[in-house]
Amino acid sequence: MSDFSTQATAPPQAGQLSEITVGKTVVATESGKAAEVFTMTLGGETITLLPLRNWSQLDVYKWRARGKVPGTPAGLEITFDHIKVASEVVSMKDPEATAKLQGLLNHWLAFARSTVELAHHKPGALPTPVKHEGSVQPEDALPVFRVELDKQGQVRINCFQGKETLAVIGLNLPGFSSLVNQGLMRKPHALRVGALHDWVELEGEFFSFENGNNDAGKLEQALNDRYRSAASLSKGKEVVVLANAASPTGFDIQFAAKVGGIPDYRRRPLNEESLALLQTSDRCDLLPKDLVIKLSPPNLIFKCRTLDGGERYLEEGPETVVTVTGDDGEVKFIDLSRPVNYLRLTALDLTAVFNHPAINQHCGRSSQLSGTSQPPEPTQVAAPLAAKQPLPPSLLVSPSGIETNTVEMPQPAPEANRPPESAGPLIPKPGVGESAAQPARVLRPPPNSWLEAVLSRASIRHEWFTCLVYSKLAEYFGNSTASTFGPIPCWACSLGDVADVCDPAFRGVFLTQKGGLAYLDRGHIARFHKEVAFIGTLESTIEGIGVSLRAVAADSQPRVFFIVAESYRARFGIPEQVVAEELARLKAHGALVMSANEILHSPEPVEVVWSVPAEHAGPSNPQAVESLRPGSAVVAGSGDGDGAERGED
Repeated sequence: MSDFSTQATAPPQAGQLSEITVGKTVVATESGKAAEVFTMTLGGETITLLPLRNWSQLDVYKWRARGKVPGTPAGLEITFDHIKVASEVVSMKDPEATAKLQGLLNHWLAFARSTVELAHHKPGALPTPVKHEGSVQPEDALPVFRVELDKQGQVRINCFQGKETLAVIGLNLPGFSSLVNQGLMRKPHALRVGALHDWVELEGEFFSFENGNNDAGKLEQALNDRYRSAASLSKGKEVVVLANAASPTGFDIQFAAKVGGIPDYRRRPLNEESLALLQTSDRCDLLPKDLVIKLSPPNLIFKCRTLDGGERYLEEGPETVVTVTGDDGEVKFIDLSRPVNYLRLTALDLTAVFNHPAINQHCGRSSQLSGTSQPPEPTQVAAPLAAKQPLPPSLLVSPSGIETNTVEMPQPAPEANRPPESAGPLIPKPGVGESAAQPARVLRPPPNSWLEAVLSRASIRHEWFTCLVYSKLAEYFGNSTASTFGPIPCWACSLGDVADVCDPAFRGVFLTQKGGLAYLDRGHIARFHKEVAFIGTLESTIEGIGVSLRAVAADSQPRVFFIVAESYRARFGIPEQVVAEELARLKAHGALVMSANEILHSPEPVEVVWSVPAEHAGPSNPQAVESLRPGSAVVAGSGDGDGAERGED
């Protein structure tokens, strides 16, 4: 970019000491187009506030190192449309933009200087050393939450790292989900938010901002004491990826790198420059020396160098597969031996990728990636991966500090000792130096593995399925009354204190006269009718064509699980991230939509499942089957032990 001419400068405001003067100038972008940007002048030196740059790139006069400014402008964010300082946004189109920005910058400068001066005047206070530009000390690497009420009485939760603002959210479910997905907040087991965004309940603890209540201090202490993600920044995870719409890729990346011999934990845009720094071994010793990461939008490509000076893709196998379990229990497999489309991933997914043992050598690796390494010998365990099928749950191991699952490949037995394939699975034996009496490591299967036999059976057609399953739901929950869903007659089964479907506080399931099965909670709905799914609110829903119901389940809370066909998210015809957000909102209101594979691998156990198999002893008289978790109830004729079953009379 290059400057053309200064067009405007904000006049000094009355009663204000304006050390910083803000103006506007026109610059040429890389595409050759002209763009109007802000400038700031201090002591006769002018800095052009170029979009998509951080302060260390803009501070060409080294104001911070020279002590002209005490630090980085709080929450500085610059785009072609606006500039953000201290959570205040100034639009380029605002006719008073220069005056507003000048006031914000001078207010920040006065406040920052008064804070430094106050620290100097404290008894026994030592002189504050000038920190290296752009660096964040390791003790400041963890996020800190601050809760406050704005002028309109709305709750704002700010997440800081040192003096940098990482995120600002309101008191709503999408905001909390954003903090969890970015690795800034530990995921609570239970989270409820008021419809008016004036209260929140975290794992049974209530924080109220309604009727004049102000639990800001109480909520702030709870977030900092119990929900800070201690494994998210520069500790459990050495590389952190954060969402940033202003970045060319949509993400920022944060890792430790030496700048002038000093560790620098700066947050950088995820671009070619940052990836080149990440691969510089003398400044950032995180990646194996033979690993190459290339950015080819919209893909990240992972390769390793060969002895002849060439490059090849990573070996295909369990050691190069990243397994991430999302907030909704969905299991996602990311194959590093192929180009990875980052537009289909979240910040949490990419954080797992960069902290996988195949990428980050500090996370431990079970094999080398050198060009002379041989691929692992195929075994029965590797077969699902070769067929691109989900890996068996018994192979999923979750290492501490990283919210991902890696896959361990057992070593094949020597030819002389290897049993034939018909002899069953291989049983590991004690290695050299191990005691034969040492107990073997047991990997427990997921809690819903008992559902595999139930969900393997084909389901009956939709109009019969919903009627038969609803009768089982009414029998299980103990109530069913005639009602109306708008003008449509229906039968409703309440899960709360309100029985009328038309009441805004209703929570429960209902069956329409035409065979549509639905769940409704305070206006949030999931409805299935003739293999069409509607998910969202009564005012706005997303529509998935070809989403067939296979079973319905419930857990002990109780929450309702709709088990549907595989690849259901792609049938909504919208970005997968939007579908995930709607499913997360629905989950917060007590219902989950999952495929059979997702619920089999989900850590959230269900107690009962209802299905209607297509094959019956009497084809003219189909029956709904209720299957209970083994040990949850004693039912006559449970048979094979895969769960107690009973059919509808």
